[in-house]
Amino acid sequence: MEGQDLQPSEAPDEDDGISGVIPTASVANSGPEVDSNDNDSAIDMFSRPSSTQSVRASIYDFVEEHGRTYHNFHSGKYLIPNDALEKDRLELQNHIWKLTLDGKLHFTPFSTPPQRVLDVGCGTGTWAIEFAIQYPSAHVTGTDLSPIQPNYVPANCVFEIDDTEEEWLFTEPFDYIHGRTLMNCFKDISTVFASVFKALAPGGHFEMQDSCMPFRSADGTLDNTTLLDWCHKTLEGSARVGRRWVDPRNYKTIMEAVGFVDVVETRLKWPLNTWPRDKKLKELGMWVREDMMEILSAVKKVFIAGLGWSVDDADAFVERAKADLMNRNIHGWVDIVVVYGRKPGTL
Repeated sequence: MEGQDLQPSEAPDEDDGISGVIPTASVANSGPEVDSNDNDSAIDMFSRPSSTQSVRASIYDFVEEHGRTYHNFHSGKYLIPNDALEKDRLELQNHIWKLTLDGKLHFTPFSTPPQRVLDVGCGTGTWAIEFAIQYPSAHVTGTDLSPIQPNYVPANCVFEIDDTEEEWLFTEPFDYIHGRTLMNCFKDISTVFASVFKALAPGGHFEMQDSCMPFRSADGTLDNTTLLDWCHKTLEGSARVGRRWVDPRNYKTIMEAVGFVDVVETRLKWPLNTWPRDKKLKELGMWVREDMMEILSAVKKVFIAGLGWSVDDADAFVERAKADLMNRNIHGWVDIVVVYGRKPGTL
């Protein structure tokens, strides 16, 4: 079914399903209402969240390239930096997810609180810490390639340096496994999903929350922009170095293929800047724009290592993409997927 066209001049319909969740296929390709007001006065009441300031010193010597640092454990598997700029961005991204999910940490419905929980690719560990606080009876483990988590955490939360693509050595099964924004982390996501399935107790749940590339627009304003070209070049460069980005819109199918049942998918949208008229989406767009201003340059290594560009060429390309990101006449968005499923059996 064809998507609806954007109608910037019309008032938003309270029942049109543009609150962030995509309820039907008919609106999956349509965009939120465009706000034609250039001054963004509607976002004056929003304030930037403070970033995590206390991060423990690394026990590893990080790899430094082009002015950024990267993980040293199994070096080269993850092409995004792990330095202070990136840690601040991950904290901002956590705020974006909380706003997107209306403050929820998960969409999975628990009949009883899970007791053993794993957060794969936990980054700064914020989700794991917040889950441990919300569910004090649970034991939460967060794993990542980089030791960038804080020293002081709840007693029921621990962090481990681990490679999710290697054999899983956990001795007890988990009740719930969570992953967020992992579309560029693994060489073969199917293998990782199979490891998740094996590590869950019967009746346990797995949930993924992720974003999709390339970006989209409903009115063609994203076409022929450097911002869209950035998507394509990022995907191309990553594939050339053997780290192909997965499409999270395929997660549901992959989960069912490895054995999960009762798989539920929800699709949402992140505007790329403050162009929507809807208040919540406008606020999301403000934060997503800040997040994207950092990630545009964070993938520079992909252009240099994967496409053979010079540092100067990569920097110039990123600056042009940033200019597009600031342009409210470009009505782009990021497709967001939240999907969860259950391992057959009973906890």
